[in-house]
Amino acid sequence: MRMIELKMSIPEDVLYTLNETKNDFIRLYAAMELYKIRKLSMGKASELAEMNKVDFMLELGRHEIPAINYDVDDFREEAEWREDVGCSQSAQTKKP
Repeated sequence: MRMIELKMSIPEDVLYTLNETKNDFIRLYAAMELYKIRKLSMGKASELAEMNKVDFMLELGRHEIPAINYDVDDFREEAEWREDVGCSQSAQTKKP
């Protein structure tokens, strides 16, 4: 995979206060935020954080970020879809 280097200056005392290394701070927190705002998928965010998906999901949980981005509109849409599918399936199974 081709990589692009990004540089960012962060005060050393900020990293010390956060108890993080530069790599951890930039990669993990950027990946979590980009995932949270739906700019990256779970797979791409875990790649950015240089973690497997399971470890990334666990890290999201530690920071109280839902691992599954599923908002109310998504839920309503799926509920309506399931209702429509359920009705059409039950109509197919009924015999005259």
